[in-house]
Amino acid sequence: MSSKYTVCGVCDYQHINKPSVVWCSECDEGLCEECKVHHAASKGTRHHSIVQISEYQKLPSNLLEITQTCSKHDEKYQIFCKKHDCPCCRRCVVETHNDCKDLNTIEDVIKNVKSSNAFSEMEQVLKELSENLQNIRKNRQENIKSLRENRTQIEKEVLQTRRLINNHLDKLQENLTKELYDVEEKENKSIINIIASIEEKEREVIESQTILDKVKQHASDLQTFLAMKHIQRDVTINEQFLETLIKEEKMNHASISWKHENALEILPTQIKKMGTIILDTRSGDASVSNNKNKQAQIMTPNTPVPSIDDVRLTLRGTVKTFGDDITSCCFLPDGRMVFSCYTSDQIHVLKTDRSLDFTLKPGLKTCHIDFIENSQTLVVTSGFNYKHIKIINVINRKNEKSIAVGTQIYGIVHKDKKLFYNGGSHGLHVVNLDDGSDTQLADVSLTLYSSIATWSDQLYFINADESVTCCDIQGTLKWKLELNTFLTNAMGITVDNYGRVYVSGFESNNVVVISPDGSKHRALLSGKDGLIKPQSLCFDRKNNNLLIANQQNDAFIYDVLK
Repeated sequence: MSSKYTVCGVCDYQHINKPSVVWCSECDEGLCEECKVHHAASKGTRHHSIVQISEYQKLPSNLLEITQTCSKHDEKYQIFCKKHDCPCCRRCVVETHNDCKDLNTIEDVIKNVKSSNAFSEMEQVLKELSENLQNIRKNRQENIKSLRENRTQIEKEVLQTRRLINNHLDKLQENLTKELYDVEEKENKSIINIIASIEEKEREVIESQTILDKVKQHASDLQTFLAMKHIQRDVTINEQFLETLIKEEKMNHASISWKHENALEILPTQIKKMGTIILDTRSGDASVSNNKNKQAQIMTPNTPVPSIDDVRLTLRGTVKTFGDDITSCCFLPDGRMVFSCYTSDQIHVLKTDRSLDFTLKPGLKTCHIDFIENSQTLVVTSGFNYKHIKIINVINRKNEKSIAVGTQIYGIVHKDKKLFYNGGSHGLHVVNLDDGSDTQLADVSLTLYSSIATWSDQLYFINADESVTCCDIQGTLKWKLELNTFLTNAMGITVDNYGRVYVSGFESNNVVVISPDGSKHRALLSGKDGLIKPQSLCFDRKNNNLLIANQQNDAFIYDVLK
């Protein structure tokens, strides 16, 4: 602490070093015991309020730095200017506040300030703020506790699910093993019976061999002749027995094998996870009190999501494009519009007043474009037989990178450092911008020269069979809608802030909107509205504008109302 607070100011002025014991805020100095007595007795200072120096030093350092005198003129503050909300000395008033009307003496402004309504209200506000913060902290701590309980319960349920699966598989194994043993036992019994019959026949043959040996040694010719007839009958019977064994396939070799069900082949590949963890949020239970309005609470309004029936288009203006084959369009964050012209290999950037700003020449066919805001770059595809992606910096208008891909390439969108593009008959592809790898995401045939759109974690593309598909960024199908009953040769596709999908028909000269779940559609515009081969769409989610570019004629900007 500075000596200003620990040394008596009066004594220090007289070059005497005495410790201060009290502090006078009005005199703005500390006082020793002796000076304290004179201070209390003096007519000019006897009504000053003093505090123990030890208690005064407990004030925050920023309050201790507040003085009674003007730092500029070294004079005591006398006036408070309400216009500038600051204290002033006599010279400040003359120099700076001479034209201010609302000036009050410092004494009047600070009089009874500690017992004023403003001070009481400040105490109440701080008390409420402290209580609100405590309540919210406790609420968030309880949320952490509930999340931990949720996790524990889910772990138990997952374990129980695993046990049920194991039990079911154990039962299937038990049944299959029982069937295996039954088949083996039945076949063993059949073979054992055959072996018993063979052994009996073997004994008969041995007995005939013994008789024949004895006949050969001791019997007469007549006896031998007649014995041979008898043995011949037995031999014939045994030969017939062998023929029967072969004929009735009782000599076939039996073996046991097994063939697993087709479901078991599908199981490891189709079941990619046991379940899905769902994070659900709801309005919090914590409320915030407010002395001015006791009914104020923290809550989330229940705002209904607009449907396709709520879409209303208002024409904002017509845009004169450059070139005769506009294949793609997009918005820049500042409202400028970008159009790619396939036949002239150029990209035209238009100002917000729809005049030409500048032209880019990537050096290859300019089929489709998409703007990456983080890097301020424009992604450009090359269309049929060119197999390249160009990345152009919009700020310096220079080509930054060229990425070679393995297919023809049309519509393209950017999300999370990945480029998803229309590879035509080669399907939906994804390029990783970190390593340039190109992989097929979905083995489907897409319409040539058609766009791709993205919203949230979903992709939207147009199939060669005149349908629209919505899938997640892993390629898993969400929904598919046939278009051929209300739209022909779909080309442009874009999505608004509510997941509603807009599609343009190149041959049918119309634009339709599709519900977020793909279950419903509604016509918005037709040839009567000036659509002539509308080839590209782009939704400006910042300003709720829909840009529609015809292939050869003007483009249109519409305000989209909910």
